[in-house]
Amino acid sequence: MRFSRSKYEKIDAVSKFTGLILLALCIDNVSKGNYYLALFLFGLGGMIGIMPIFFKVD
Repeated sequence: MRFSRSKYEKIDAVSKFTGLILLALCIDNVSKGNYYLALFLFGLGGMIGIMPIFFKVD
């Protein structure tokens, strides 16, 4: 997908913020003992965090 520079920066910021929120939820679930849910959230946050690498900037 191709995006303009300003739109790419917005998408990058939102994906990083979402990844951090999922990381916080992951840490909370580990403290509660929900290890499988925490592992799932950690993987999902990682995939969302690196998603903008695959976008092209015009």
